[in-house]
Amino acid sequence: MEHQHFITFEQDFISIRCYETSLYYRFNSKNELSILRDDAYLLGSRKKETETILFTPNASCTDEISALKAFLTELFSYSGNSFGYPVFSHSKIITEIEFNELLKKGIDNIKNKKNKIKKNDQNNPLILYCDEKHLYPVPVDHSPHSWQANCPSGRAHHFEISTSSNTWGCGYCEKKGALEELKQWIEQK
Repeated sequence: MEHQHFITFEQDFISIRCYETSLYYRFNSKNELSILRDDAYLLGSRKKETETILFTPNASCTDEISALKAFLTELFSYSGNSFGYPVFSHSKIITEIEFNELLKKGIDNIKNKKNKIKKNDQNNPLILYCDEKHLYPVPVDHSPHSWQANCPSGRAHHFEISTSSNTWGCGYCEKKGALEELKQWIEQK
């Protein structure tokens, strides 16, 4: 059985439509949904990227449409799943109003996760130190212990912080460590 078209949406980045994403679906079984995701870059001749995503709907999904809506909400619940702000293009399964409702649920999920992370890690020594040094640490929504902050190098990139291991790392600067190593690096600057 081939994948069937679910939805196509575009992604705006600073009010420019940069990507078009089309999602196609197939149920492998009652408990597993296979999603084929095609991302096409709209501003040049960059090759289309395709990936297959397996999704297990939860028990509250009583039919195919509710499972597809649950997948879309889950997709929008992680900021790294989009290149820009999703804008409805077309679907024979859901309406633009439903799309916008699912998008809002996903954005609310991101905010709730970040607020929970902030609350749980508000007294973490690495986060407090980054705040003190005006590195503006913010939670990242892909893990309950992931943060990023402005890099102390002063260049326009971030470094990653894990509050579970109390470590940090900057791939660009090839530096990493615990709080003491961060203090030493900042003092050297």
